Amino acid sequence: MNMKRIVLIAAGWAGVALAQDKVTVPLSNPSQPATVRVRLLSGSINVTTGAANQVVVEVTGGSSSGRRRGPEPPAGMHRIEGGGGGIDAEEDHNTVTISGSMSRNNGNYNIQVPPNCSLKLSSVNGGEIQVTGVNGTIEASNTNGSVTLKNVSGPVVAHTLNGPITATLDRVASDKPMSFTSLNGKIDVSLPSDTKARMRLKTDNGEVYSDFDVKLEPDAAKPIVEDARGQGGKYRIRMERGIYGSINGGGPEFRFETMNGNILIHKK
Repeated sequence: MNMKRIVLIAAGWAGVALAQDKVTVPLSNPSQPATVRVRLLSGSINVTTGAANQVVVEVTGGSSSGRRRGPEPPAGMHRIEGGGGGIDAEEDHNTVTISGSMSRNNGNYNIQVPPNCSLKLSSVNGGEIQVTGVNGTIEASNTNGSVTLKNVSGPVVAHTLNGPITATLDRVASDKPMSFTSLNGKIDVSLPSDTKARMRLKTDNGEVYSDFDVKLEPDAAKPIVEDARGQGGKYRIRMERGIYGSINGGGPEFRFETMNGNILIHKK
């Protein structure tokens, strides 16, 4: 099997800032595009470009103070604290999977990836996701925090529950759809001026702004029928409304949707 796994466990006293951790993961085939997956329960993710043949992971900050304590020690003995933090990175056929330690809270994961790289990033609590300069498919999901994409190229799927989305794209794929969605947060996206797209725009409590010449189209949404009367339930019809339009003659669908916040689409 062409697989490499690097595990770094860094000890630290409970409640005290942990030392800096850093690992370098070589790629199996540097001449081919890489995929990097990062999954965190707590902490920030900052991705920038580096060498084409490796992925570098550096973790700073955070503490182990959130770890659950065990029972009280036996009489005459005392607890020796430590063992918080670490990095688990695995490489398999140019796919690098990075996981954070459950005992390390709010650490900053600074990751250098090849310029041509696909990313799948997710964080749940206490941090933001930032990506700069990457050329490839980007999937970024943050539950309680922002998503910021700077000078990226390629299709993007970005989602937050509680936080804004800000994205600046240098290039877009001519045949790939994109999606920018938030429950509570502003969506602010800059696209190249020659972008061809069909846009789906929706905000329940906010406004939509753009300096593109958006040609509006009729809303073709169809009612969604849920009939559970046969099982003793109810009959329900839902109708989702939004703004539909195209720029530069139309193209793949770009979705911009938030419940609470404005939507801004800039011409770059």
